[in-house]
Amino acid sequence: MAIWEAIILGLVQGLTEFLPVSSSGHLLMFQELFGLRDVPLLFDIILHVATLCAVIIVLRKRIWQLIRKPFQKTNYCLVIATAISCALVLIFNQFFDLTKEYRILPVTFLVTAIILFVVTLIPKREGDVKYKTGVIAGIAQGIAAVIPGISRSGSTITANLATGVKREEAAEFAFLMSIPVIIASLVYEIISSHGDLTSMSFWPVAFGFVSALITGIFAIKIMLKIVKKIKLYWFSVYLVALSIVLMFVFYL
Repeated sequence: MAIWEAIILGLVQGLTEFLPVSSSGHLLMFQELFGLRDVPLLFDIILHVATLCAVIIVLRKRIWQLIRKPFQKTNYCLVIATAISCALVLIFNQFFDLTKEYRILPVTFLVTAIILFVVTLIPKREGDVKYKTGVIAGIAQGIAAVIPGISRSGSTITANLATGVKREEAAEFAFLMSIPVIIASLVYEIISSHGDLTSMSFWPVAFGFVSALITGIFAIKIMLKIVKKIKLYWFSVYLVALSIVLMFVFYL
């Protein structure tokens, strides 16, 4: 893999992991359009580590609070959400694998656009995270994890808002949910590789990690600000336009 390819994939992973536009969908799209299909598993793992570091850096104070007081509702909700998400992923993976089905992206991007439009219809509320938040957000995250083009952050933020959680906390909880899921995906990828991690030269890995880390931090901070005003419909407009373009590219 060339360094410029690593930088592009890192930028795409870092930005789209936390912006509500689907990182899996965008990575699949770029891999298909630019012929970057044989991405080594080691590189994929490195990108996941970079986005994990981005969450920890931005939300370090909140994470430390949760660690200091482990027996609180937010932690219980995170456990519930993670358990449900992982269970759904394991169940779905037994029946189908859509990770390389790039032709579904025009449809799934449209679905995400609709989800983001629904956010604008949800009235502003000032509630805290509830147990039902963990359940519904866990289901949303599990579905998004197995279908490329369905945004994990967009789905979970929408689910959180639908359960009455105040806007900023809805985004924060969605990003906190990503931590155990990213860790779980890392463990799963390492185990499924059976120790066969394709070796790569140092510089593509380094540049990919740094670009994913920097853009990930940027994306999280932007989302925490945007979600306060519920201006996610701009991402919806982008996804509709992208879906139309991909329909011509993939089907015509």
